[in-house]
Amino acid sequence: MPTFNRKLLVSVYDAQEAREAVLGGGRIVDSEDPKSALGNIKPQQIMSVSDAVLDFKRNLDVQLSTNIGEDQLLFRRSPDGHAIEKSPYEIAGKASQAAIGVACAMGTRVHPCNIVKVGLDGMDVQKLMEVLSEVVLTLRRTEFFSHGQVMSVLFAQNLDLWQQRKDTDVVRRILVELREFFPAPDGGEGAFDLRDYVVGTIRNSQGGFAFSAPEQVSLGMLIRSNILPAGSNNSLVRANPLFDHKQFFPRLASGNRTNRAVIKAMVDATADSGANAIMLDTSILTKVCNVCLVDTANSEMVDTNRYRAVTGMQQKGILSLDDLRFFVDYCHFRSLAANVAGSIESYQAQQLWVLVPELDQLSTRGAASAVTVDPSDPNRVGADTRQHRVIKRTLVSGLAPPEQGGVLNLPLAFQETSESRDACLQLHRMISERRTQLGMPPLKTYYVDAMGRQLPFSASHSAAGPQ
Repeated sequence: MPTFNRKLLVSVYDAQEAREAVLGGGRIVDSEDPKSALGNIKPQQIMSVSDAVLDFKRNLDVQLSTNIGEDQLLFRRSPDGHAIEKSPYEIAGKASQAAIGVACAMGTRVHPCNIVKVGLDGMDVQKLMEVLSEVVLTLRRTEFFSHGQVMSVLFAQNLDLWQQRKDTDVVRRILVELREFFPAPDGGEGAFDLRDYVVGTIRNSQGGFAFSAPEQVSLGMLIRSNILPAGSNNSLVRANPLFDHKQFFPRLASGNRTNRAVIKAMVDATADSGANAIMLDTSILTKVCNVCLVDTANSEMVDTNRYRAVTGMQQKGILSLDDLRFFVDYCHFRSLAANVAGSIESYQAQQLWVLVPELDQLSTRGAASAVTVDPSDPNRVGADTRQHRVIKRTLVSGLAPPEQGGVLNLPLAFQETSESRDACLQLHRMISERRTQLGMPPLKTYYVDAMGRQLPFSASHSAAGPQ
């Protein structure tokens, strides 16, 4: 079998999720709060994750990582979401301070080369490089974290899909829950009344819903609950925008989808700043529209995206297989590790590992998480949302590389039609054949339910119940 050092990054919230990640084959355990749109997490939670990984037996070395988000880089944003500085070095200074803080929380007991992820969406190339360079130079000057690695996080986008889906009720409700909106007192295109969407979505500091009935909602209560700013004269808002590449890469971006020229510029900026790796991800705004990074259509990949629907929206991808190969190849040309993220599912991940074997890292949370069930009361089932699902080892293994026990997990819904069942069989055969050609372990394939339980897969597409 070829020699690889490929790694699955799993974003976890607490100690038990960290243990599940390691057992499932995660090699980078990333601290993230799923209840936060940007994943920002308290240092004490990072320390708990570090302790759990340190205490747990594992076959391969495991690194830790966490992010400093985007909003942590700013004191404020303009009405259209852009960064506003009070001084020329404010954003870079705050970023480097945050980087030292999370590096300290991760420590060096688990691994001397932990990873600090730096979100850079909404910045022009000059500002991006200034921030990233400051983080790199600051960590390298420290006594304890000089071996730490810095990973830029940049987003791919498809503005056409965003425009088509952002104004649907289901997307608006999720965006409101994540507080991904801003006041729009003058109304205009895309404006909607927040009062129609806050019941059963926005949560209070105790974890319950801020409003449980429509009669509780008023402009005054929205202000007193710190959902709208003081002085608001109505409850109209708009969803936060995606940052158009044409604004930040004006001579490179074309059309409404991320192209290779923009990818090259992202990689160049990361390498020129002295960072170690780049993650190509998708914005939370894109994720809630069921738009992912990987486009499985019109390539060597089996087109499984078309069978995945969430709240009535068919899954769509942004970058083709050839685009992703270009990203990996160019990262290596610039001496960077390539990490792909963006709502990647097992049926995409296991194809990428065999079709782009040079890929260094893949990242996940959503596809590695399941609905919770109280063992003392099976009728107490958690919410099937990004914020409330928890990491399960069975699902983590569905994204791990083949040489580290990776399996193929297929959504149970893929059993529903003969067409989707045939696609599952085609997918299983293609990945199995590629693994054999590459000298990798045989493929184990399962159907999985919402709780992360694996069900047998066979040529007859039967499921005999949980294993």
